[in-house]
Amino acid sequence: MFGRHNKGRRHTNILFVIFRLTLSLVIFVVLLAGIYSAYKHFSGLDPVKMNPQSLISQLVSSNNFEKFLPAFLTTLIAKDSQKDILGQLQTQPHVVPQSQPTPNTPKTPKYLFSFMLIADSHSDNANLAKALKQAKEEKNLKFVIGLGDYTEVGTLDELKQAKLELDKTGLIYFLVPGDHDLWDSRNRSLSPNENFRQIFGPSYQSFTESTFRLILIYNSDNYRGLDDSQLSWLESELNSASANSEHILVFLHEPLLHPSSDHVMGRVEVSLKDQAKNLISKLSQYRVKKIFAGDTHYFSEYQEPETKLEMVTIGAITSLRNPQLPRFAIVSAYEDGSTTIEDVEIN
Repeated sequence: MFGRHNKGRRHTNILFVIFRLTLSLVIFVVLLAGIYSAYKHFSGLDPVKMNPQSLISQLVSSNNFEKFLPAFLTTLIAKDSQKDILGQLQTQPHVVPQSQPTPNTPKTPKYLFSFMLIADSHSDNANLAKALKQAKEEKNLKFVIGLGDYTEVGTLDELKQAKLELDKTGLIYFLVPGDHDLWDSRNRSLSPNENFRQIFGPSYQSFTESTFRLILIYNSDNYRGLDDSQLSWLESELNSASANSEHILVFLHEPLLHPSSDHVMGRVEVSLKDQAKNLISKLSQYRVKKIFAGDTHYFSEYQEPETKLEMVTIGAITSLRNPQLPRFAIVSAYEDGSTTIEDVEIN
């Protein structure tokens, strides 16, 4: 009798039904917002701002789809490609190619040197050591350039541990600090880059290699940006490089802009976006070949829309908070001022 009395009973009150549907929608929206916020925070990428055309361009230009796709998709694509190739071989007649003169074929530019780019190890010194060892064994490197965030909070001990790994390689290295490398100094009411300067020396510098001027800019202070002293120095460096007909490469921690990440100069202090725009205009005026940055924890290549300045962000060495596998980059420079960039996963 009890079963008969309760069987099939459902709430038919329209207000209760509406309340239940509304509650379900609210929970679903909150869940989506949480997933979006977590992905944006840990990857540095904003899926709402992602430009599909830019992403496809990166895939095509990289000639390396594997790093953007899960392993099982890569395997499927590889199998399909093999089937297509076999099908074409079976259906197309065999044709012996005729050699023809190609008098207008452009000459390959002369190779000059290669160097390693590292970024965002965040005290993961085990991976930093692996990356440095791997690059030194596999490549003929002239030097290493670091793009910041070698520590979590920039204590002297953290910076010393990162320096220890860099010194072990015996390679020459040039570094700029990242925003994480400034935290401890700022918390102790010191100049934000004081700890970094104690361990590694100047926060910005330049040097010449062959026909290239390599300029390292300190732009990781999220509240102050570049001071007048550094801006005057930068103007002098650009003038000097231009007068000597040197090809200019620029290196900094925070990108001056990015098509899909909010990890850019001016994300904390909005007024610094104007300084970033002025830097873009200045660097374009002096025909800078490429600008390399870290901070995004993601490898990407893109152009500034107005000036067409070539920009690159380097993937992170750390194994944490990393949307890609830990990685570094190798840059090769050529006599005509061109460069090629190899995005390398840490073994």
